[in-house]
Amino acid sequence: MKSIRLRNVLIGAVVAVLSCCALWSTVANAQESKYPNKPIEVIVPFTAGGPTDIWTRIVINALSKELGVPISTQYKPGAGSMIGSAYAAKQKPDGYVLLAASVSFISATFLEKESPPYDVLKDFTPIVSCIVVPNVLVSNTSSDLTSLDTMLKMAKQNPGKLTCATPGLGTTAHLVLDVFKMHGVDVIAVPAKGGGPAATALLGKHVDLAICMYNAAIPHVKSGAFRILAVTDKMAQEPGVPTFPEKGFPEAAGLGSWQGFVGPANLPKSIQDKFTAATRKVLQMPSVKKALEDAGYTIYYKSPDELREKMASDYKDLEKIVKAAGIGKYSK
Repeated sequence: MKSIRLRNVLIGAVVAVLSCCALWSTVANAQESKYPNKPIEVIVPFTAGGPTDIWTRIVINALSKELGVPISTQYKPGAGSMIGSAYAAKQKPDGYVLLAASVSFISATFLEKESPPYDVLKDFTPIVSCIVVPNVLVSNTSSDLTSLDTMLKMAKQNPGKLTCATPGLGTTAHLVLDVFKMHGVDVIAVPAKGGGPAATALLGKHVDLAICMYNAAIPHVKSGAFRILAVTDKMAQEPGVPTFPEKGFPEAAGLGSWQGFVGPANLPKSIQDKFTAATRKVLQMPSVKKALEDAGYTIYYKSPDELREKMASDYKDLEKIVKAAGIGKYSK
């Protein structure tokens, strides 16, 4: 008799647990289906006013209206974007805290001597790539460096003679010169403290060339002071300019700064899909496209699967470049 009662109690307990599991599952599914129903926070792992902040603000202003909830930015700069990225990776995977990611959160893995407290390929859920900021190699229009071919010829005939300002050691722009070295092209890097100072150095003819993000070069390109010789990625603003890969430097394909949104690992697919679809719709809006292109960005939409492949490809390419250059975690 006691065994029958015990069995009934156990059966009852199992039924109760299963009922709770079903209820919890129903509640979780309901929450996902209603996403978003409260404000969303986007972590910007750089200081306010920079390239990542500007595109993020343009996109989330439209996204907020599309999704029907407020979307704000929170700045957590430092350690080559690792501080903000680490914070985002630890958040609950419910779609309410996302990261404004860029190629920097991959390159920091190799360029910073301290390893990041996350695995960039395992601890994030790719959501969508929005834009790319190409790095552009520019010369002063008053110089004889009228094309990339001319520059390469001069550099090979006079190794170590040409000088090129960069935004600083460890930047993707600076790594382009390391790619040149991998192919026997010796151009002396002159690190500056950012893209603006690098452009100013060329404007003042203190260097022969400069390489920086297109945003920093825009005023001088529009004024006619600078000539663009090559870019890391095809640009909406200068479609005829050749890319480095097209000119025989395939490793430079990952050195433009793609930027988009990622979430913590295990973000539910329903939430991922909804945010991706809304972002794609926003990027197709003429007003958003114009605002981004006027600010120096090129639309660079990639779906979650495409972004995952891009991240994996960049990871391999960047490690190869940094290792060959002997910098960052590979410095001796």
